[in-house]
Amino acid sequence: MKSIVAFLIITLIFTSNAFALKCNKCHKDDKSLENILNQRGIKTKQELIKILRNGSRAKIHKNLTDEDIDESAKKLDLK
Repeated sequence: MKSIVAFLIITLIFTSNAFALKCNKCHKDDKSLENILNQRGIKTKQELIKILRNGSRAKIHKNLTDEDIDESAKKLDLK
């Protein structure tokens, strides 16, 4: 029973951090997501989607799913 609970806890931790690991691979220090949002004045999830899908670096972000973007918006407290 203890092993099942431990497995569930570990699974939840890794799935909740999966997006953070995906973004944090490139977005570090001065290129952190928070800094980019502040520099570009992004305040909503729709603005974030527009930048990721149509911005100058859209090709780099083409593998992000809508769920990934939704999760990042939640973590960044975007409306």
